[in-house]
Amino acid sequence: MNKRRKQIYPDINPMAFWTRQYALKKRNREKNNHGFSLIELIIVIAIIAILSAAIAPALIRYIDKSRKAIDIENAMVLFKGAEMAAAIGSDDAAAGWGYAASPTQNKFPNFTVTASGHNSDFDKSKNKYVITCIAFARGMNYQSANSKTDWENAKFKCTANGNSTEEKNVRQYTNEFLNFVFHEGAKDETYHGDGNNTYDGFSEETVKFKYTKDPGHGAAEIWMICVNRNSMAPEIWIGDKNINGRGANKPIHALYRIYPNPCEEYTN
Repeated sequence: MNKRRKQIYPDINPMAFWTRQYALKKRNREKNNHGFSLIELIIVIAIIAILSAAIAPALIRYIDKSRKAIDIENAMVLFKGAEMAAAIGSDDAAAGWGYAASPTQNKFPNFTVTASGHNSDFDKSKNKYVITCIAFARGMNYQSANSKTDWENAKFKCTANGNSTEEKNVRQYTNEFLNFVFHEGAKDETYHGDGNNTYDGFSEETVKFKYTKDPGHGAAEIWMICVNRNSMAPEIWIGDKNINGRGANKPIHALYRIYPNPCEEYTN
């Protein structure tokens, strides 16, 4: 009986059997797997290109708007400091603020601007008023052609550098402002057009611009602490000094109002 069984059911090695079955299935899979065809690959690449073209502009706009929002938040902090210095600072600081807002003074940079938040040089709106810049600081990296110093004029400094009582009071106001925004390291700094300044170089107190592109009328370079001559209220503007093709050693130049009521370039 056992002899007959061995003839009908010869011994089979189970491991060898399943190994052959696996190899056979693998060969069948490889035979049927031809990968992507050229047409399929082209279609996939085209879909990726279309999606990228549709998403990339929206992503860039979102990033730019986020950076503008951060700049507006920083301007709000500067505005609060300027407001507090004018309202609850020393008597000398209050006198300096009032003098800077006087319609007769011409010792500080004055700009005719529009209610829409632009310099009247490129906005012909009839609704205009005058602002006076009391202090300014760079908000972006600038390398002086002469000194090769990065972040030149990086600290806030007063635009009054004379010895009259009125100018000393304006400097006192600037110091009060710096106290309120915790920029004590910049106190007593004034701007000298001859280049004999002591505040060049990057500082931990530097308020950097997050948005550094040109939104329409030139890229911003400096923060400007200004007083509205009509209302005597503070305003934060951003402007330029040496960039936008204006040349070296040019006076500061207001571009955009950023707080309060930011111009449309910073809200859209």
